[in-house]
Amino acid sequence: MPVSSNPISVRRITSDDLSPLFGWRGTEPVAWVDDLRLRRELDSRNYRPEWAWVAVQDGAVIGRALWWGGETAERPTTLDCLLLRDASDQPEQVGAALIARGIEAFGPGSALEFNVDVPAAWADDPAAVAAVRWREHAARAGGFSRTTERVSYRRSGADPRPARSTRLRFEAAPDATFRTMFARVADGTLDAHTLHMVADEGVEALADDDLQFYLSLPGERASWRVAVVDGRTHVGFMIPTRTAYDASISYLGILPEHRGNGYVHDVLAEMVHVHHDDDQDQIVGTTDAANTPMRAAFIRAGFHVTRRRIVHEQ
Repeated sequence: MPVSSNPISVRRITSDDLSPLFGWRGTEPVAWVDDLRLRRELDSRNYRPEWAWVAVQDGAVIGRALWWGGETAERPTTLDCLLLRDASDQPEQVGAALIARGIEAFGPGSALEFNVDVPAAWADDPAAVAAVRWREHAARAGGFSRTTERVSYRRSGADPRPARSTRLRFEAAPDATFRTMFARVADGTLDAHTLHMVADEGVEALADDDLQFYLSLPGERASWRVAVVDGRTHVGFMIPTRTAYDASISYLGILPEHRGNGYVHDVLAEMVHVHHDDDQDQIVGTTDAANTPMRAAFIRAGFHVTRRRIVHEQ
């Protein structure tokens, strides 16, 4: 196809002109947002006109970027869908322009992400590899500095529940205890986000950020628990909360000196019971692809792999 030499312009959508956001069709093997979901989440304010951009070339709209955020949030958290028309012959440049404009407009604040959801076996599909790669190049050029691959899991109330622990007791604790444990579990962690934040800002900043983030999530703070062995020794903790849509295995931590004893299975089993006992049918969880112990724990607890997620972060 001929390559256009005309420049690309990027413009923000307004509530008076939503039409450029509709009528799109994803042709690549990555997740994308269709009209039905877009209308629903515009109504819920998880998508907003001022959080959406389109790229225009030769008078035609060739790219669309949708950012997602909480319904009461002042700024979004995630670039949820970056989609181009089939005829786009320079996807990295178009994508980078859309990403950069959003990051610039939102300004300083909490870190932004760009999530690309792909099938579990995406690396064996050349089309999926190509779709992931141009988005990765666009992400780096547009303002995201690092990339992590994560694995997403799901289970339902119909799946057999894992046996509840007979060696640990689970107790409520104040915020200060959880803040201390956020700092302690960072030692030796396999979680890429934790490693990067500790390297950039230090473990105390990590602990403060983690506590505030998990307190901000939907769900009951009263369900947070520390795991205790022998009636007195803390071995880890659990934070079962929610995403915008499902019950979530939001955080599970085992203290460094107690790793290797299989406590991850005890804590994860307890979180499963807490959610299902609260009449939550669907439970989701995500971990880094490199975190093989947590991945094994999800499978043992009856979770099934649903997708992989390529996460680009600032």
